[in-house]
Amino acid sequence: MGIFKTCSFRRSASPAAADNQPNSKKSSASLCGEKRLLKESKMKDQILMKLVNSRLASPENVFRWEANIIGPANCPFENGDFAVSIHIPTSYPFKPPKITFITKGEIRIDILGSQWSPSLRIDLVLLSICSVLSNPVEPFVPGNPAVVLYQQDRNAYEKIARMWTLEFANA
Repeated sequence: MGIFKTCSFRRSASPAAADNQPNSKKSSASLCGEKRLLKESKMKDQILMKLVNSRLASPENVFRWEANIIGPANCPFENGDFAVSIHIPTSYPFKPPKITFITKGEIRIDILGSQWSPSLRIDLVLLSICSVLSNPVEPFVPGNPAVVLYQQDRNAYEKIARMWTLEFANA
């Protein structure tokens, strides 16, 4: 229950009462997501902090985050600094965030789509991305050229990944 316990889905007694509320135009689901995101933004996991620096892009908008993911040790992405933009829908946590790499490249993981669960948090999604960078055995999206290369010639995949990390991720 943890985070969900703080959400309230009560409606105002009257339209006039709603006008006196500072966020009266926001839905209760949006307010619930906002409360949860504020709480999540203050959570600091010691293990995660070694690999991810996440923050609100602006204190006025909890639905927009930025993060830097440090490439995990002993992988082709080691020491890379991967900047990502996180757009969170107002229906969060019931809909997944959209994570876009600002650093050249992309990653696709099933928890940002069909395997999303409201029990997931932004920090856990970012940790999952670190895990995929470290060991890309997650269910791959068919047709992705990087996946094809990884499956056919892992050495070539790792060489290109290291090269892109050095060139685009300041490693």
